[in-house]
Amino acid sequence: MRLLTARLWLILASGAVLVSPYADAEPIWVSVIPSKTDPEIHTFDNPHSICVDRSILVGGGGRHELLLFIPGTHGNGRGAKAFLETAASMGFHTIELMYPDEISASVCDGDSDPGAFEAFRMAIIEGGSSPRITIPRAESIENRLQKLLIHLQEKRPRERWGQFSNGDQIAWDHIVVAGQSQGGGHAALIAIKHRVARVLMFGAPKDFSRALNAPAAWYSEHSATPLSLFFAINHRQDHQGCSYPEVLQNQAALHMDQFGLPADVDSERPPYRYARILTTNYPGTSVDSKTAHMTAIADRNSSVFRPVWKYMLTEPGGSASSAEVR
Repeated sequence: MRLLTARLWLILASGAVLVSPYADAEPIWVSVIPSKTDPEIHTFDNPHSICVDRSILVGGGGRHELLLFIPGTHGNGRGAKAFLETAASMGFHTIELMYPDEISASVCDGDSDPGAFEAFRMAIIEGGSSPRITIPRAESIENRLQKLLIHLQEKRPRERWGQFSNGDQIAWDHIVVAGQSQGGGHAALIAIKHRVARVLMFGAPKDFSRALNAPAAWYSEHSATPLSLFFAINHRQDHQGCSYPEVLQNQAALHMDQFGLPADVDSERPPYRYARILTTNYPGTSVDSKTAHMTAIADRNSSVFRPVWKYMLTEPGGSASSAEVR
């Protein structure tokens, strides 16, 4: 009998759902309810989604890097399936994290306080209060990730999830932080505050102050992560949060433009002149803003954007001079 090579659906006692097409042979999906990892988590309890290729990871293989994907506003924890499967097949551990995401950071765009965006985001990332939101520490992105890593190491030790935490601290330097829309902004701010392996933004960064007619102040802060490790792709018809020209101002405030002019992935091929700012107008016809906002990460467009994803996930950080922390 070859039960291990049959298609399996396993309901785990932990509350996880495992879908294994061919056990240990290709990427599998695991769902973990946040409250199963920490009894202090009570809200935003849709499952975290985990994708791994056990044939690579079991036995100590793989890249020894975690791809943490943070979805956008109202994300359900399973919105970047093809992207995570692509990363898992490349040897990454991958997680799409569920977190408090019902309020968009754009609620801060009319605030006269230049620190409004950062205060809003840090309340979600670390837990705390801002004029726009209050998040208990237990519900924060950091606590949810840390408790999920502990849970996964306990339940799935052969996959070696423990390498991404040091005691009660997250090992950010082994984590690629990625996100779409609001999640892309969280990813970038985490990379400003912590040295991460790299940061990927889809439909982001979008923190542009209408009150001050300027990019958010936090873009200009000292970055713990070398700027050569910041990558972003935006659609030119995406006006969610702010317009494409304003996104370019945000990226200039982050000094991402020091690595060259934006590369048009519709007409250029990898490695896209080694640019960190990528742009698309796919499919080349008029599309509504919401569709444009999701284009570069949407499952339905995976065959088009998979080369872009692989470039963003693997392009080296550049020369020593370009990799210096600002």
